[in-house]
Amino acid sequence: MQYKRILALGDIHGKYKKLSSVFNKINFDAENDFLILLGDYVDRGEENLHCLQWAMKISELPNVVALRGNHEQMMLNFYTDGSFASTIWLPNGGNKTRAELEEWSKHDKNFLDKALKFISERPLYYRMFIGKQEYIFCHAGLLPGVPLEQQNEDSLLWIRDEFYYHYDGTAEVVVGHTPTPYLGKMPGSSNQDSYLPVRLANKITLLDTGSFLPKGRITCMDILTRNFWQSDNFSVEDTWGKIF
Repeated sequence: MQYKRILALGDIHGKYKKLSSVFNKINFDAENDFLILLGDYVDRGEENLHCLQWAMKISELPNVVALRGNHEQMMLNFYTDGSFASTIWLPNGGNKTRAELEEWSKHDKNFLDKALKFISERPLYYRMFIGKQEYIFCHAGLLPGVPLEQQNEDSLLWIRDEFYYHYDGTAEVVVGHTPTPYLGKMPGSSNQDSYLPVRLANKITLLDTGSFLPKGRITCMDILTRNFWQSDNFSVEDTWGKIF
């Protein structure tokens, strides 16, 4: 099917008000748009569970792909094994998500199992071709010089500088993971405004615009036109919008 828009949505991190804001702006067409969520639905925000539930619900649509982020991976590891990733979840925002999960489990004792199943089933990347151009969507990036099918989980979820500085593939790669305010002056960047998406000279587009930061936003981009929409900022008194 030929879609009107191919939309990629950056890191959410429990910021439901901002998610509501940007999602209402894009006016998502469930029949003619294709949407890829780049992961990190939870941790650091005030409504982590609400954002996770939204991702679980909207991913049921056939034209929506919800990828796994490193924060979902840390959460999965925390509840299923004793790996290193499990030990760093709580101090990296997982403490807020865990508290919400424990409270919600009083009302729905099966929700944690459903959430962990959802996370474990999330793909680590999504590939598509538009004409002759290849596009790859993943949370963090790719290990340079390694075919997509041979990429390891750690790179797809955690990689940063090695990808930003040394990727030289022909595919356009769209990622989240590193808030753009943290990037500094990246070589070849076409946009140095901290809270806007960043396009690097080597075909990398970064869409994590720091949702959990005081001035941060959630960004959604149409990769066909490179038009993008961003959430408004909110105080704690603001109310949510309806998104799905």
